[in-house]
Amino acid sequence: MSKPCLCRPARTGLRTEVHRRLITVTACRDRATAKTPVTARTGPRFSVLSAAVCALVLILGGAPAAVASPAAQTGAERAETAIDREYQRLGGTDSGLGRPTGAETCGLRDGGCYRNYEHGGIVWSPATGAQPSWGAIREAWATYSFENGPLGYPVASPACSGGTCSQSFQRGTISWRPAEPATVDLDIDNPKNTAVVVNKERPLEPEDYAPEDLLSVDGQLLRAEPAEALILLQQAAAADGVTVRAISGYRPFETQFELYSGYTSQYGQEQADAISARPGYSEHQTGLAVDIAAADGACSLQACFADTPAGAWAAENAHRFGFIVRYPAGASAVTGYAYEPWHLRFVGVDLAFAVHSSGVSTLEEYFHLPAAPGYPAR
Repeated sequence: MSKPCLCRPARTGLRTEVHRRLITVTACRDRATAKTPVTARTGPRFSVLSAAVCALVLILGGAPAAVASPAAQTGAERAETAIDREYQRLGGTDSGLGRPTGAETCGLRDGGCYRNYEHGGIVWSPATGAQPSWGAIREAWATYSFENGPLGYPVASPACSGGTCSQSFQRGTISWRPAEPATVDLDIDNPKNTAVVVNKERPLEPEDYAPEDLLSVDGQLLRAEPAEALILLQQAAAADGVTVRAISGYRPFETQFELYSGYTSQYGQEQADAISARPGYSEHQTGLAVDIAAADGACSLQACFADTPAGAWAAENAHRFGFIVRYPAGASAVTGYAYEPWHLRFVGVDLAFAVHSSGVSTLEEYFHLPAAPGYPAR
């Protein structure tokens, strides 16, 4: 079993993280990204987390295990892995997980591994270490495609307090109470979170959401984190002899309403929906999206921007600074929008690298969300 590439360092500030990414990206670029079918992961099913297992969590606590790579495996000999160590920490065969039902399997997203047991499983990734899952929380995680979905990997063990058991994931939390269905809180639903997904099927809630931490870059407002990231991007591009300008950033609900109404009057609603978001459905309203242009304005807000030095540089390097090209070529059936090589969306360095290396080009595909080619019928 080969050692996974450790390309998820802890974030200690955007500038430090970008520097680390520049060092590790080459080594990690060719990492395998094979996916394991959900049906192979569910293991034995049971809908209620037993009191005994919940008590076990309370006794053992929820501290995550130390990050360590899977051990090498040769012939009949297999060295102890991080999953093995977590299983023993929980009590081994006497734990609530029961006995193993299969071998440890690797090749998950971001270099992860998992092993199923009679009453749950343990999953490992370089970024999160080995974490157990079981019961109703595990079943809820499975409905969101395990680590391939919007929740990502668990970052801590399940923990119970005050009659509620919960588990934290990379991009959300699952909570459960006896005799009640599990509750899932997703970062992709939160307009304040950099992982929020806004499309024609997923409006902002509330629809008039307005961020509070806005800063100006080239006279355009962005939230503080993407503003800082954009400045770093511009500096790196300038070092390569390329000028990247911001020409549109945050738009409040009222501004988007006026813009969309103008497009509708000029082109009709069908064409307007292909080139502009309806108010309450715009990424620009989050303060996380920015439209960029070349210094001379060549091909501004046109598909040919991709062929300019600024467009080509952004397509190749934006992920290093936490941005993705949100509406890529050939993806209108998924995103609902025509190709916009100028529209960058800030998602954070970790997620931008993950999407860039995943083999898919949209947030919908990366998170296993439904395509959003059009608005729901009213």
